[in-house]
Amino acid sequence: MPLRPVPEAEHSSPFVPGACAKWARDEGISFGDMAVLMVADPLEAAALRQGFAWVGARTKDLDPGIDAPELALILSGASIAIVDSALAPSYARALGRLDRLPPVWWNGPGADFARLDLALAEAAEPDLRSPALPC
Repeated sequence: MPLRPVPEAEHSSPFVPGACAKWARDEGISFGDMAVLMVADPLEAAALRQGFAWVGARTKDLDPGIDAPELALILSGASIAIVDSALAPSYARALGRLDRLPPVWWNGPGADFARLDLALAEAAEPDLRSPALPC
């Protein structure tokens, strides 16, 4: 019996481990670095954890209800933070408690810059601006 191709999901997520690993590598994340994740969607968090693991980085998932001193302590050792834009108020509790915050990439609507979801989606889509090749 021949194998049938699996139908592609209509709205596939850009959060796949390979794309996350490539993005992390492009951002300079490598062996020994730590990424802090404040991501609510468990599938997105799993893809990020796997992608970071593939480049040798560690991850730490943070509960949005974590108290400010503990949040600041964890962020002090982070190389990068991925934060759902809806959880920005929770992340903001660390502001002013550290001399240096790690670079932050936001996930989801509400952020005007450094949006990880858009960066992953853009990298996954073919370049639609290139001219079509003649048939």
